[in-house]
Amino acid sequence: MADWWPSWADELKRSWSGVLLPGDPFTAIVDTARSWLIGKERTLRFAGHDLTMILTDISVEGWELARAVGQYGEVRLTARDVHWAGYQFERLAVRARNVHLRPAARPKLVSAPVLVEGFVTAPAASRWLGGVSPRLELTMRAGVPQVGLTGAPWVRLEVEPGAGGGSLRIQPRALHLLERRLSLPSPAFHLPVPELPSGMTLTSVEPAPGGFVVRAMLSEWQRSVARDDIDRLLAAMRGGKEPFDL
Repeated sequence: MADWWPSWADELKRSWSGVLLPGDPFTAIVDTARSWLIGKERTLRFAGHDLTMILTDISVEGWELARAVGQYGEVRLTARDVHWAGYQFERLAVRARNVHLRPAARPKLVSAPVLVEGFVTAPAASRWLGGVSPRLELTMRAGVPQVGLTGAPWVRLEVEPGAGGGSLRIQPRALHLLERRLSLPSPAFHLPVPELPSGMTLTSVEPAPGGFVVRAMLSEWQRSVARDDIDRLLAAMRGGKEPFDL
């Protein structure tokens, strides 16, 4: 064995081949996802809720030789028409960094961190806000978000959104009375964001044409990749009848 080959590599390969499917099961997962999921509406289970989406692309960027010892680099996924736990995203992009095998009696595939970026349309954001309070509605005026009261279009609160980890940060900027804009120096307030997956935090919320770009980070994701887990996952992706855990 060449000097550069680490001493633990052979042990990791023995663990990998002895517990998992023949060959590279990670590649099998990616290839199956490309063949059976891309372009199709599918439902998965993620963090205790159904996740419905249409996967549009999946790619892997990593050093080819490192894959032999369970190091896969960065995995990127994109999807559209995403629904999860009452949230709706027109499009979603996920970057799973440092994807690698964690050897054990039941090995796990691990990524840390996982970066998520989604686009929420203004109507979808307004529906979410209406869930917080049925009297509130959100509109975009010249790209600026404004919160108003249902049935009272003559009064609106101009706001600047942001992220506060587990909450949505709202900074009031001005009060609009009919066509008059009044500056409104006021401290920011926070709206709790329910149902975030464990370990996930909001990192930014920014207005964009037609809605908002929302970014979040999951500190670590892991999934068992023992032989029986891989068998079930591949069968579920190919079958397409029952939700499968992500």
